[in-house]
Amino acid sequence: MTRNRAKVLMVGPWPPTRGGVTTFMRNVVRSSLREAYDFVPFTTSRPGKRNVNGDNYGYAAVLRGGLKRVAQGIFITLWHLAIYPWTVLAQRPSVIQIQASDFQAFWEATLYVLMGKLLRRPVVMRIGGSFDRFHQASGPLARAAIRWTLRQPAVLLVQSEYWKNYVAPLGRAGATVVLPNFVSETLVVPRASPPPAAPRFLLCSGEVPHLKGAYVLLDALRMLLAREVKAQVTIMAVTGPLRQAILDAGLGARVRMLDFLEHDEALAALRETDVFLQISSSEGFPNALLEAMAVGCAAIVTPVGAVPEIVGADGECAFVIPVGDAALLAERMQRLARERALLVRMAATAQRRVLAHYTERKVVAVLDRAWQLAMSGQRTVLEARRQPLA
Repeated sequence: MTRNRAKVLMVGPWPPTRGGVTTFMRNVVRSSLREAYDFVPFTTSRPGKRNVNGDNYGYAAVLRGGLKRVAQGIFITLWHLAIYPWTVLAQRPSVIQIQASDFQAFWEATLYVLMGKLLRRPVVMRIGGSFDRFHQASGPLARAAIRWTLRQPAVLLVQSEYWKNYVAPLGRAGATVVLPNFVSETLVVPRASPPPAAPRFLLCSGEVPHLKGAYVLLDALRMLLAREVKAQVTIMAVTGPLRQAILDAGLGARVRMLDFLEHDEALAALRETDVFLQISSSEGFPNALLEAMAVGCAAIVTPVGAVPEIVGADGECAFVIPVGDAALLAERMQRLARERALLVRMAATAQRRVLAHYTERKVVAVLDRAWQLAMSGQRTVLEARRQPLA
């Protein structure tokens, strides 16, 4: 640590957890901000659950993975909550950034926010995940608690204008700052060779294959095979139940199935992909889509969360289809398989869009200002408390 530099306590899912949130936090601590701040990671990670039936999503996810996994998760979460205030007291961070998501992860983040405020530290909270679906599924009391939580941080970070507009009616009076995910400019390298005759499509499934549209893709693939369309399909981060469903459907020879990969391995897979499939039924700000565009993939997407803002107008760098529409997905895949010039143009447009909006240079200055705003607000509060009463 460097004396006299501001210290940021980064609270969220650090490795070995994988995913967009972890990638975002790693990108932040490796960015140019490290020249001005000292970072202290504080993990909220728990053991993963990769081979449960159904999506590992929502409140029910707490009970999946067996009694041993449930007990481990509860113990580790309580341990994190117990040592957190002592970490704050020992490190005395200039600002605490807390990653919030949806369902139980949101309530866990609420406890971190509350303890940070009680310890008189400026708190910045960043919300992600399927926050809209979580909020809409909540009852009146839970919604009131959500509104209360959103009022507590000095600065609330949201990932897009969609999310800023979504939280605007929820009663927050403090600063709300749009902070998208970002990638390093070094990722944006033009493709050295044209796409193959059978273009390569990739979908990242993870622990939520239904939410990510994996089964919609299988339906679309059956249609493509019936039309004798040449396409290579890869699904990354395949769970055991999804693998079995692919085999049971007789598509084992048609789908390349990849395990959960380390970040560098996932990027290598994206570089060998021509079209990225972000066909989820719910999203926050999908980092994998951003990375796919950066390395030169066109995309087929659904209009959920921040996705429409990421890709722009339909047909520029991505085709936009309704959630769950396997027939239109197959049609768009077929078009990109047969119109290689269109595929090349859309991929190049995707890279230009990333360079224009979503690189480190564009984004980290916003985060810097958000932290400075939180710290200045805390200094104002402390100075006011020191003023003698008239």
